[in-house]
Amino acid sequence: MKRVIFSLIVLSGIVFASGNSANSNTGCGLGSMLFENQNTTLKQILAATTNGTSGNQTFGITSGTSNCEKPSHFVSNEKLQQFVKDNMDSIAMDISKGEGENLDTIASMMGVKDKKAFAKRVQANFDKIYTNENVTSAQVIDAISQFV
Repeated sequence: MKRVIFSLIVLSGIVFASGNSANSNTGCGLGSMLFENQNTTLKQILAATTNGTSGNQTFGITSGTSNCEKPSHFVSNEKLQQFVKDNMDSIAMDISKGEGENLDTIASMMGVKDKKAFAKRVQANFDKIYTNENVTSAQVIDAISQFV
């Protein structure tokens, strides 16, 4: 209990010190909807706690709801997700070469207009796409979408 109280005091100090800018402290999600006009430390703490404990911020970000904005590079395409999942090794090979059928397919599915420039960007950033041997297809798609 002492830790919770101490954490709230520290958090309120940080919030107070950083000023009361519009939602930059609490982010988007259910908390930002329930606790509008977050002009007090208490309202910001309640909004942030609600966002953190309800687990709806991720849904809000991916769907563009709950006062959240959908990321500009968000890819929501089941065919793309399945394709990447089924072809992870081949895609890695194509990206490392900067060309290939799998890379062309991904570019088409993502609506890339300049496929050659896209291929060069992903090739140059291979280590940011395939960060380790356990990378998931969702992580690969998210990383690739940064270079569209």
